[in-house]
Amino acid sequence: MFHARILRYLDEVVRSGSIRKAAEKLNVASSSVNRQILELEEQLETPIFERMPRGLRLTAAGELLIAHVRNTLRDHDRLQSRILELRGLTRGTVKIAAMSGLASGLVPRLAVEFSQKYPGIRIVMLGLLADEIVKAVDEAEADLGVGHNLRPDPGVHIIEVFESRIGAIVAPDHPLATLPGVRLSDCANHPIVLADRTFSIHATMRNAFRRSNLSLESAFETNAIETMKYLAIHDGAITFLSACDVAEEVRAGRLVYLPIVDRSLKNHPLSVIQRANTSLGLAPGLFSEALRNSLRELTRDN
Repeated sequence: MFHARILRYLDEVVRSGSIRKAAEKLNVASSSVNRQILELEEQLETPIFERMPRGLRLTAAGELLIAHVRNTLRDHDRLQSRILELRGLTRGTVKIAAMSGLASGLVPRLAVEFSQKYPGIRIVMLGLLADEIVKAVDEAEADLGVGHNLRPDPGVHIIEVFESRIGAIVAPDHPLATLPGVRLSDCANHPIVLADRTFSIHATMRNAFRRSNLSLESAFETNAIETMKYLAIHDGAITFLSACDVAEEVRAGRLVYLPIVDRSLKNHPLSVIQRANTSLGLAPGLFSEALRNSLRELTRDN
């Protein structure tokens, strides 16, 4: 790529129509501008300008070159602006509302990584239910929302939806842990801990068992994702969550995610949302990008 200075010189000469006028606007000597142009023509082995009695006119090669120059200058200016923004990313807040499984695992990990990269940014994390997430984003109490089965709302914009699947969650030493996948009938023979009715997954699992002509008898029921995970780890129970909900425990080897192969189990879409008709600030935008990259990776094979 040509040096930024000669790009500016060329652009101004074309706009001004003469080297002298361009030099005055650039506050440099005419001889310096002329020398730069002559050297460039020598490198290209073709004239850029036709020297006319009343100024300069671009040759065909010059027309091609100035189009490239102006595109390059625009890209350069955008890059400089972006770098300045990043340098200034030392203050601000990112507020994210997430369902409790994500709020206790993936989101805090991403928050730590983001904070290490941008230590001046304050991150606020809210663990909420689905309707509360939509309300928080709609009312600007959160920049971003992430959760399963979020209802459509005119006040929010869906940034991206991920095809998340519910799986059976067990401890590594559970009898089912080594299987590549399980059926609901496999799970029915073991103690089950189920999310209570405040979670959409409660109705999802009860409906799936009913469509498979199975009885769902839960040994435990709770409104706390952490309790569900604890009972799976320490009491040999099976629970049902998405891979995103247990990503950190699976990474640490404390839990195993087993895909459920029954067709009676419907998809469990996971959405990232922002307030409608607004643009994310730089810090929330960068956090949104990191979050969505992680979710793509987690849902790719599930």
